[in-house]
This record gives sequence, C-alpha cells and structure tokens, in this order.
Amino acid sequence: MQKTGTKKLAIFMAVIGLLIFLHITRVLIPVESFITGILRPLLSGFYSVSSSVRATYNEQTSKEDLFARIKQLESHANQLTVENAKLKMLEQENQILRQYLKFSAKSKQNYVLCNIISRGRIDNPVMQGIIIDRGAKDGLFPGLAVVSGQGIIIGKIIAVKNNIAEVYLITNQACKLAAVMQNQNKTSGIIQGELGLTVRMEFIPQTEKIKIGGLVVTSGLERGIPRGLVIGKVNQIIKESNELWQSAIIEPLVDFDELTIVSVLLP
Repeated sequence: MQKTGTKKLAIFMAVIGLLIFLHITRVLIPVESFITGILRPLLSGFYSVSSSVRATYNEQTSKEDLFARIKQLESHANQLTVENAKLKMLEQENQILRQYLKFSAKSKQNYVLCNIISRGRIDNPVMQGIIIDRGAKDGLFPGLAVVSGQGIIIGKIIAVKNNIAEVYLITNQACKLAAVMQNQNKTSGIIQGELGLTVRMEFIPQTEKIKIGGLVVTSGLERGIPRGLVIGKVNQIIKESNELWQSAIIEPLVDFDELTIVSVLLP
C-alpha cells in the first residue's frame, strides 16, 4: 500500500517536472494558447462579476458611512444652533443689564431688577399687565414705578405677593399717572391707557399750546413715581372748542412685547 502511494507521488512529480521542462522549452506554447483562448471568456466573466460585487459592496459601505457622517453633522449643527441661541440670549441680557447700570448711575436711583414671568393679569390675561419675579420680600409694594433699561416708565405695581408682583402697563385703562409735558409752560395732566394700544393725556387746559412730537414725562406728584421718567411723545391732539379741556394721544417709546427684564424703582 505504501509502495503504491510512493509510486503515484513519483509519477505525479515526474509529470510536473515534464510540464515545467516543456514550458521552459516553449514546446507547450500552442497548447497553452489554446487553453487560454478557451478559458478567457470564463475568466473575463468571473472578473466582471467579482468587480461588480466589489463595487456594490464598496458603494453600500460608502452610503452607510455617508449617512452616518450626515447624522453626525446634523447632530453637531443642532448643538451649535442651541449654543448660538443661548449666546444670543446672554448677549441680549447683558446689553439690557448694561442699560440698567447706565440708567442707575445717571439717575442715582435705587432699583430692583426683575424678570417678566407672565403677561396679562392673574385674574384676566387679556388686560395689559405683566407678572414679575420679585415681591414683598424684595421691598416692593403697590404704586412703585416699573421702567425699561432706558429708564422709560412702562407701568406701575398694582399688587404684590411674597415672591411676585403684578404690574399694570401704562396702556392699561386702569393705569393712571400724573404727567407733565416738556414744553414752555410745563403743561400737566393725567395719562391713562387707551384700549391697550396707546396712552391718552387728559385734563389739559384749552389755553395750553401743545405740539405733535412733544415729550411727556412723569410729574412726580404721586408717591412711588419719581419726576422726569419718560412716558412717550405726543402723537395726536384732540381739541374741541366747546370743551373745557383738551387731550392728547401719547405714543409710548417702548415695545412692550420685547421686554424680558424690567426694573422697579425704590423710594
């Protein structure tokens, strides 16, 4: 049995050696060319199929990598958007705080900074008012003036609790302030909100000469409201010849919808 195996191996090695010798001596070139010609289409097809499979695999892998990269970039973009929004908010808040510091240094007025936490009244959200996050524990009480960062009065406190306070905006019909015009005669009157949009100054004597564009400020004749806080400018004059008084429509100089931080002036 072992001799038979050895004999077969010897024959196989002899055949291999003979083929190598014939290849080196180029005797098998016609035969090799014939075999190559027969196998070329098969080999070409096999190469084409393998190339297609490899290309499909690479394309699928590239798509998966691309989708993963897109998701990663989207996540990064969302994170940058959030951070950018926070930075803008901080920038706006810093700008507002700088305005308050500037106003405080100029007026030498004590104040409490407050965040607006709600709009409208507690019992009637339609009414022109805001809720702030400071209250009695911070020394606030009804009647105090509430101003913007530029020192423009926007309303006054109407009610307080321990940690919050309710503010009537000057456009609220329930909000009244003693006011004076910065004209030659220092014309005085009472301002009152009108339909939640503008402010009306009443009880102006018919003999007083007032002009469109004239500035109106607080008169300081009521407790908790300092003199000289800007209210707005005269936008319209209402004068009837048979009336004892004339009135004026005052346009506020503040966009109440943009307010996020306000200041309450302390006595």
